[in-house]
Amino acid sequence: MSADLFARRQRVARYVGLFPRAWRERYGDELADVLESEPFGLRTRLDLLRSAIDARLHPPLPSPLPVVAALVASALAAAHAFALAAQPVATDWPGYLDDALPLILLCVVALVPALIGLWLRLGDADGAIGRIGIVLAATGHVVWAVALAAAAAQVAYGALTAAAATVAMAGSAALGIALVGRGQVLLGVLLAGAGLAGVAPPGLGWTAFAAAWTGIAFLLVFEFAGRSSANRGPHLAG
Repeated sequence: MSADLFARRQRVARYVGLFPRAWRERYGDELADVLESEPFGLRTRLDLLRSAIDARLHPPLPSPLPVVAALVASALAAAHAFALAAQPVATDWPGYLDDALPLILLCVVALVPALIGLWLRLGDADGAIGRIGIVLAATGHVVWAVALAAAAAQVAYGALTAAAATVAMAGSAALGIALVGRGQVLLGVLLAGAGLAGVAPPGLGWTAFAAAWTGIAFLLVFEFAGRSSANRGPHLAG
């Protein structure tokens, strides 16, 4: 076996290993055969990552993780916006306060699974805008969280924090546009609005950001409750 073929099979095995065990036992060999015979570019990697996350978050009963994450993030964003609004003097962008910094830090962390859950709704029809959006949003939020943690620990604070927040919100806006393009208009508009809130003054921007994510969270709760009831219905009827 050549070194290139061995390396490719190892890479394929790593990606197949991302899927749940039950899924691997049923489809793993077939997927590995396909991957060993096709180009292994960025799009393929993103598709595999999305499919693996989707398989873990959408077992026979839907996972509440994205819904809970959106609820937690919206509550923390609202608390952060309220803390800013209570200040007698408006803050500069991105508008953080030492006392309220843990609120937005935890909010940003919670937004990562919430955004991934929204991206998964696009399926294979995510398109270039959806793929760019989730890469920017996920990367931006992770870097943003790290920068906020550094600021909370009084290690560093500066341009990186604002830059990461801007990338995160730009990615969220792009993902929202992709959702609108696939017919999920209300969710897409709210998500795009949450992303565009970053261009507003901090006081207004954080309020709009919190309001948009609160709307997203409630939409996801209602939808999740409906899906859970539908899944339980046939079982109870039997």
